[in-house]
Amino acid sequence: MEKQLIKILEKQLEKLEDTDFDLEAWKSSASSALDKVYGKENDRSAEIQSLKIDYSSWALRDSNSKYKPKESTKKRGKEIIQSVIDEIKVFGVPQTKGELLSEYFSKSDVKKLLSDESGKPKIIKKLKKEEMIELIEKLIENP
Repeated sequence: MEKQLIKILEKQLEKLEDTDFDLEAWKSSASSALDKVYGKENDRSAEIQSLKIDYSSWALRDSNSKYKPKESTKKRGKEIIQSVIDEIKVFGVPQTKGELLSEYFSKSDVKKLLSDESGKPKIIKKLKKEEMIELIEKLIENP
């Protein structure tokens, strides 16, 4: 799975070099790829979504400036994606909360635990003490 995710992320790096680059389209596909690695609502996707081409910079007003807003934004996007690739190569793919929980609970229980439904304490009480300790350790190690 790591190789496939790295391929997807490398494809995102290639898209940054396209001549008809569209930042908004790229942000959407890059965030989708990052969601596959880190799960929904992760910090990396938020970083990608916050990217914008800043044409209002003071550097643009200085005729001697080498500041290129589009290139600067692409470079930042490239650094974000490259750091994720590096993390995957060194640490592997992080487990999502759902994957961790599925080691201890049924699919329907995991759905309930990750939703806004009530009754979570009843589901959690099904775990043995050792399993609960193990799960909490994994959650702490893999935030």
